[in-house]
Amino acid sequence: MRILARPLCLLTVAVLAAAGCSSADDAPDTTSLARSASPASPTDTTAAEDTLPPAAQGIEECPGPRDRPFALRRGDDRIHGHARGRSTRVVVLTHQFRGSPCDLSGLAAALVAHGWRAVSWTTDTSPTPHTLRLLVEHERDRGARTVVLAGASAGGATSVVAAAGIRPRVDAVVALSPSGYAMEPGDVVAAAGRWSGPLLVVAGAVEPGFADVARDVAAAHDGDEELLLVPDTAEHGKDYVRRRTDPVTARVVAFLGASVRLRR
Repeated sequence: MRILARPLCLLTVAVLAAAGCSSADDAPDTTSLARSASPASPTDTTAAEDTLPPAAQGIEECPGPRDRPFALRRGDDRIHGHARGRSTRVVVLTHQFRGSPCDLSGLAAALVAHGWRAVSWTTDTSPTPHTLRLLVEHERDRGARTVVLAGASAGGATSVVAAAGIRPRVDAVVALSPSGYAMEPGDVVAAAGRWSGPLLVVAGAVEPGFADVARDVAAAHDGDEELLLVPDTAEHGKDYVRRRTDPVTARVVAFLGASVRLRR
């Protein structure tokens, strides 16, 4: 496992990649990301700004006029949510505990703007790796050629565990502040050891407990990866990608774009 460190103004980045899997042409523009860090940083949101309407804060309307609702029944599993965009490149977005399909709407909007179809979902109880796998099967049946999983907190854990069991495998995984387990203690780190595809793990450097989980997941993973530890913040999960203009949102978009190109 080889480590390439890329310090940024906002992010402390460790990129773990196999030799020959990256190039200068594929690397995201970290200069522009660093320049945008101060105005868009999740730690810069003031109390006054939080009193503004969501649109004035740059937060996406959800569901928005371009979001199309859907509902699926697979045995005892009831899946519902909304999707945006038309593409054979699909990102399936899984919310955190007690969240909703709107949790990751800022990230969804940014990905759709870069040519993805974004599928945000939930269930009547709580999303599980099993129901996520069923949703991936549905998206492939309707024509998806590229599928990536992205989730926050429990949704990030669910994405990692689901990816380890999906065949044919998905193309990449993004875990924002992944929790320590999806269904049982230890299953997330164990799944990361079985998943060898591209993986991006994000957490706050001082986020209690979750920073350690992020490090453990990255250490267990054997493949192309990035570990992003955002300094001096205890923000969590969805907070890093509330807006399509947030620096972490840009990093996720760049990571997925590069990962998909590398796998073609």
